[in-house]
Amino acid sequence: MTLHCNFSTSNRCNVNGINNGVIIIPVILGISSVVLITIIIWKTCKMKQERDRAPVILLQGKSESVRHLESENGLMSNAMERILAGKDPSLKRWEIPPEHILGNLEYLQSGSYGPMYTGNIRSPDGSAEVKAVFKSLHDNASAKELSDFLDLLKFHTKICNHESIVKLLGCQTERMPLYLFLEFVSGGNLLHSLWKFRETEARDGEREFNLTERSVYSIAKQVACGLEYLTTKHHLIHGDVAARNVLIHNDLTVKLTGLSLAFDVYKTRTLSSHKAAQVPIKWLAPERIMKLPITEKSDTWSFGILVYEIITLGSPPYPEFQPLEVFPKLQRNYRMPKPSNSSSALYDLMKHCWQWRAYDRPNWSELINKLSSLMNAVDGVELLQVSDSLDLDQYKQAAGVF
Repeated sequence: MTLHCNFSTSNRCNVNGINNGVIIIPVILGISSVVLITIIIWKTCKMKQERDRAPVILLQGKSESVRHLESENGLMSNAMERILAGKDPSLKRWEIPPEHILGNLEYLQSGSYGPMYTGNIRSPDGSAEVKAVFKSLHDNASAKELSDFLDLLKFHTKICNHESIVKLLGCQTERMPLYLFLEFVSGGNLLHSLWKFRETEARDGEREFNLTERSVYSIAKQVACGLEYLTTKHHLIHGDVAARNVLIHNDLTVKLTGLSLAFDVYKTRTLSSHKAAQVPIKWLAPERIMKLPITEKSDTWSFGILVYEIITLGSPPYPEFQPLEVFPKLQRNYRMPKPSNSSSALYDLMKHCWQWRAYDRPNWSELINKLSSLMNAVDGVELLQVSDSLDLDQYKQAAGVF
């Protein structure tokens, strides 16, 4: 039934005497419905594209077959010779003869497969002498550990081809001990360098390098470029993005290291729950804490924590909470407050990385573009400063890193 107007009491009528509201309101509702449906479809498509593009990594436990193989390895007397004889021929061009190892080795630390050293080597063609980090396979390695170490060598030949990833220099596989040679980075571990900078800033000492807000953007951008390379080129996650897994030169160029979880994903396309549990909780995205499937966006969350570490000169994340207190806080939408020396723009970037839903976090290209923009908008004069002191034992307790 058509509603007619009383011209004597209403001025909202058209020439046919029909109330304009009867026409306008359905039109507005119709247009609103179309806009809403369009937004929902766009959001759904965006989520699907993100999920399709990102490498989804499932957590898995150690299989029975692997346990059985590990138990049998000690009984395989000639397995080592067979494995070495059948190693990938592509490793040959990376081989550095024993005589090209120059001088004595200096112990660095214990690694996943054996001791790590620093020393000098001559390049395979003999043209240059360089300082290198030696990753060695320990003397009592099982056949499985030997096979894994050779796979690690092959992994490095394929992956370590980006300026923001620690560079492979060569290997020694012709005789024991086996070595993997990586480039030596003059400034060492970024986290330790941040602590040193904090100490020299407190006592006004001489620094190996200067850190400014512009430096923070530059370092973060280099790390993001390395992570984008892992994701887009090799469909890998890093899995342990943190200042402790970044190396820094005195000229502030940085290199991603700590690729053991990426190696695990490279071999099996999954991440074992045992290895995943080795990453401290305070660096983990919510989906990793809940042991849900993880993607590159899980690294994005950790990248936000890394940026917090840099701007605070190596402070532990969530310093006021113990590790097991963090997840319940995150569930209630708690996020770390803005550090006193951080710009609002940088803090907004961190919060964008800490979105609860993975697909709401930025991808690497978005982060790289944002960091480039921020870097170009600031000068590089004022040094970073923090007011609070840092005790190493307190850091270990607060960060959950031992």
